[in-house]
Amino acid sequence: MDVLYKYVNADRALTCLPDVGDGALRATQPQALNDPFECLVLPGTRRVSEAPSDEIAALLSSLNGTTPVSSDAVEKARRERGSLFLRDLLVEQLSQRYGIVSFTSNPLHPLMWAHYGNYGSGFAIGYDKAVIEQICHGNDCLREMRYGNNVIPLVVLDALNETNVNALLSTKGDIWQYEEEWRLIVELNETIGTGKPDQLGYPINLLRIPNEAVAKVCYTERTPAQVIDIVASRLSKANNRYRATRPIKLIATTGYGFDTAPEGA
Repeated sequence: MDVLYKYVNADRALTCLPDVGDGALRATQPQALNDPFECLVLPGTRRVSEAPSDEIAALLSSLNGTTPVSSDAVEKARRERGSLFLRDLLVEQLSQRYGIVSFTSNPLHPLMWAHYGNYGSGFAIGYDKAVIEQICHGNDCLREMRYGNNVIPLVVLDALNETNVNALLSTKGDIWQYEEEWRLIVELNETIGTGKPDQLGYPINLLRIPNEAVAKVCYTERTPAQVIDIVASRLSKANNRYRATRPIKLIATTGYGFDTAPEGA
């Protein structure tokens, strides 16, 4: 069984692993992701950034017809946003339509625990990849990230269209390769709006994840004991339908990282 992991803090784990009903994960708009070069489009055989503003506006509008972009908006972005103007407009446009649920194939990486697991005090929840793929309805929206020096493979203006948005949203620079990321790319109209903003002001949308997808749940020696007990109780209840029946303890290795603790440790 292939398993993809989501690092979360201890409080968030309780909403991902509820005692009643299915869990949910945030489908984050591209604009709200932490890579400042998300969806960066670099010049290719035809310089996208030098294309006429009305042509760029038509292209951006075609990616999401409900929020058309005017040539005046493109001209303003050229003046005010510098070399990243097209990247900014593209991310803003895609963020009106798409959300991304990020996973990793590595539950033991110390940097991932530090950045996304609340300094190593949270959980890494493992989801059965086959169950997650079913959410895609066969639309190839669960994708392994391709890393390549921040050069998006859609540099030619005529190649950038709705059919290859998933490729655009699943490409990042080599500097992020340690994350070993997979992305589930969904339409925001398939998610549940919470009506709440995140700390940067972006709307929070949740995607329901069936409990049957939860195959493993890992914690560390820093995870609060009371939360571990709650999670263990929820996993043990057959009615909750979790495939993971108990949380797995991770301990620090003699090197720099984590490993699964021996039985009884």
